[in-house]
Amino acid sequence: MADGATDTYDEALNLVDVDSQTIYTDVVTSLESGVGEPLYPGDERRIFAEALVAVLVAYASKANDASRQTLLRHARGQVLDAIGERLGVERIDATPATTTVKFELSAAQGHAITIPAMTRVTSDGSIYFATDEPCVIASGETVGTVTASCTEAGSAGNGLLPGTLTTLVDLQPYVATVTNTTPTDGGDDGEPYTADGDERLRERIRLAPNALSVAGPEQAYVYWAMTADPSIVDVAAFSDEFDDTIACEVHDGMAFVGGDLLDPETLLTVEGQSTGFTYAYEDSLLTITLSETDAVKESVDVVVHRKMDGRVKVVPLMEGGALPDEGTLEAVAAAVSDSTIRPMTDVVTVEAPTPVDYTISLRYWATIDDEAAVVEAVEGPGGAIDRYVADQSAKLGRDIEPDVLKTYVMQAGALRCDVTAPTRTAVSGLQVARLTGSPTVTHEVETQAGWSD
Repeated sequence: MADGATDTYDEALNLVDVDSQTIYTDVVTSLESGVGEPLYPGDERRIFAEALVAVLVAYASKANDASRQTLLRHARGQVLDAIGERLGVERIDATPATTTVKFELSAAQGHAITIPAMTRVTSDGSIYFATDEPCVIASGETVGTVTASCTEAGSAGNGLLPGTLTTLVDLQPYVATVTNTTPTDGGDDGEPYTADGDERLRERIRLAPNALSVAGPEQAYVYWAMTADPSIVDVAAFSDEFDDTIACEVHDGMAFVGGDLLDPETLLTVEGQSTGFTYAYEDSLLTITLSETDAVKESVDVVVHRKMDGRVKVVPLMEGGALPDEGTLEAVAAAVSDSTIRPMTDVVTVEAPTPVDYTISLRYWATIDDEAAVVEAVEGPGGAIDRYVADQSAKLGRDIEPDVLKTYVMQAGALRCDVTAPTRTAVSGLQVARLTGSPTVTHEVETQAGWSD
């Protein structure tokens, strides 16, 4: 088992009986049957049996855990890796942060100066960046730039501002100063041997069978998109849609629109109006009975919402509800557009989700005895508000529900809660809820709960 392997399984499922009372009863019953007489409390043979039960329970628990790990839902660490191998899914390694480093010489030289690859720079001696390739400063020049990567893979190297990496660890002749000219970013933890890392890998393994199809199903696009970046937590894949304006001739007070891809419920307007007509859809033909005003016209403009056959839109969502940057969108586009993956008839576009902004404003009550604990459970790190914000942005298309926020606050120990914002808002599968501003939270103290004795 890899160090840090996680234990993320449902305690309700046991493939081996680990109940200590059941094992105790079985052991004592077996001994009594073997000796041919009851073993009463205090009997040294019964005492031995009781000591043996603890050992048997421990071994049963280990056997149960090993058995459960054969199931995808309960596998973790290297066992999960082995399950993924059967479907060609490997754990994504961590990638280092990168930046651009500028070296400046004390004076121009009469010959080229080469600063070797793997020359290290740092800001404080805790995070180091090493140049990716040699940096050659031409004769007569004093400045050269080169890319550098963090020596430690993962997100630890992210977030250093330009001008931070100013200490040259591996001293070089003629070099007077060094600094980074761009922020350090791009570092990713991949899928580490933690609960979150295992869960991401587990989800990709679960989606892997969809990748075997060459027909372009939704889940296949989801699977391949998620292979582009381990920070992608959700993906939506849709047939692209558009509003189609059609000039329809009028016959006997009716207009007709045909098409297998037409959804009659998406009939938007007739002559710019959304009311005043009726319709029926049968055998791929939409029949519109017009109003008296439109029925006498030679033609009417009908607007319908159509799905675009062969056009696919893929929308990835990043960890923490973050929107993907251009680099991530390009990586996803490359992953889903590979000639061995994308059906020849599909045209695929990749877009960032559209944020639906909301704010939080609420007031809650607590008893004077529980005030400190409730405030920490509601407003503290990882408390009710943080949970709600994280859950709200963890998936695409998750409606903004104030009742969920109220439930979280009440579960944290509040006597009651009034939520002013957010209001209930529908969020489509191409959108993600996003908190704007800081939550406005107040609390009041009551001497006791209204239902207390």
